[in-house]
Amino acid sequence: MSPATSGTSRQQVVFDTEVDPDWIPFFTESPMELVPTESMPEVCIEHGLPAVEHRPFFVHSNGPHSEWPTLRAMLMSVAPFVQRLPVEATVRFDCPACEFCLAEIRRSRWIAVLALLVVPLTIAGIFTAVSLELRQLYVPLAFAFLPGCMPIALLAATLAWSRSGFFADVWMNQDADQLIVSAHPDFAAAVERNRAETR
Repeated sequence: MSPATSGTSRQQVVFDTEVDPDWIPFFTESPMELVPTESMPEVCIEHGLPAVEHRPFFVHSNGPHSEWPTLRAMLMSVAPFVQRLPVEATVRFDCPACEFCLAEIRRSRWIAVLALLVVPLTIAGIFTAVSLELRQLYVPLAFAFLPGCMPIALLAATLAWSRSGFFADVWMNQDADQLIVSAHPDFAAAVERNRAETR
């Protein structure tokens, strides 16, 4: 946990949404493209620090099961036994990110890349052991490939890369007309200040 988030309690901030005026449905059953009705402050959602970058972010709505925090939604999305409901709407917005957020994104992506590198390195080791007839390495390398690479390394890479896109805890309500943000208190205070200035 970063120093910015230690000892702080999360607050839920609600943003109303509206249909994106630039949205053009390509198919009859295309989910609605929504955008927040107000811009987000220049404060990081997760850590409450000044934003140094805005990253494109989107949240899908899945009817009655849309109120899932993003990390849970990520884990459930890769579960093969979960019955997925059709997406009714998608909210797209620019998410403010601080240095801590960007560092977490880079770390998650490096983990994913390193996990993927294990696969070709293990395959190269197998070919080398076979060509040099290093029989004592056959069994360890076999276990390194199964289940080490397939599926553990690939699953770790998938989860790490997915985690790099879930640096803010946001979801939609059941009616898919509001974006709910679990935010740092400093972000919530910045939202209140912006709203007070526009009244």
